[in-house]
This record gives sequence, structure tokens and C-alpha cells, in this order.
Amino acid sequence: MILDLEKVSADERISGDEVVVFQDVAGQENQIHCHIELGLRKIGDTFYIHVDLSGSFSTACHKCLEPARYEVTPSFEVVVQKAGQAAGSEPGSGEEDFVRLPIGQTRLSLDQHIYENLVVNIPMRISCSDRCRGLCPACGVNLNREDCRCTAAADPRWNELRKLGEKSSE
Repeated sequence: MILDLEKVSADERISGDEVVVFQDVAGQENQIHCHIELGLRKIGDTFYIHVDLSGSFSTACHKCLEPARYEVTPSFEVVVQKAGQAAGSEPGSGEEDFVRLPIGQTRLSLDQHIYENLVVNIPMRISCSDRCRGLCPACGVNLNREDCRCTAAADPRWNELRKLGEKSSE
């Protein structure tokens, strides 16, 4: 999304839609169709931009590999200052989302800010539901659909604990 700051009034709201392409943790290319709401406030040569994003995408569930849908709704702020301001009047100059435009430049691209804030808000593991049981590690059957018939070899390191459990249930 590119803004022409010369055309921005003192207070303004802008909305739009974009498709953001990213790679998920499995290395698959994915797309987020997102809606963008901007709140712009101009004070002198400084622009304060509040961005609300909302989007969703589909990917494979990390546990059972079935399709899973995930909603992403981050918000962030960007402060933009035109060059030529006095050195002592740099609001938020220590902040990550502070942009200083070169002299004569009036167009600002928010694409990198949008991409970063969307991707940072996507978890490493996405499940199709909170109750997803995943796949059997021995035979690979989807435990959400059917029970496993295999007998997974028990880890012998837990034998003593199993014996204690059997004694307490008697």
C-alpha cells in the first residue's frame, strides 16, 4: 500500500485490501488476503499512522495435516517525518516504526511494515482445532477420525512409574 502524503488531510481514514505472500514454517508459499484500515493524523510535517490489519489464510494443521484456517489481526503504528525538521523534534526516533522521508519525497510504501506485522503474528504451529489429536506416531492414522489399532512399543524408561500406577489402582 502506497500513500501520497501530500494528499493527506489533518485527520483521515483510508481502507483497502491486499494480498500478502509469505512462506510458512513448512516452506510452503502461502497468501493472506487482508483488509487494511489506516487512521492518519498530520501534525506539522509529522504523520502518525495507525494500521489495523485483518486477514486469514489456509494451511495444513501441524498435528494432523488436515486443512486449517487461521485469522490474523495485528495493529501497529508508524510515525513518518518529512526531512527538514529540527534535530530535537524527532518523535519516536528510537522506535522501530519511525520513518524519515528524504527531501522531496512524498510517497510512502507501507508494504514492508504490513508484511512484517502479519508474519510476526503467525504462530509456528497451527492446529485445525484445540482438540486435534494428530497422527499416530507408529502407524500414521489420523486420530481425529479413528482410533489406532497398533500397539506402540512402550518406552522402557517409564516401566517403574507404570508399576507404581498399577499398585495404586489396586
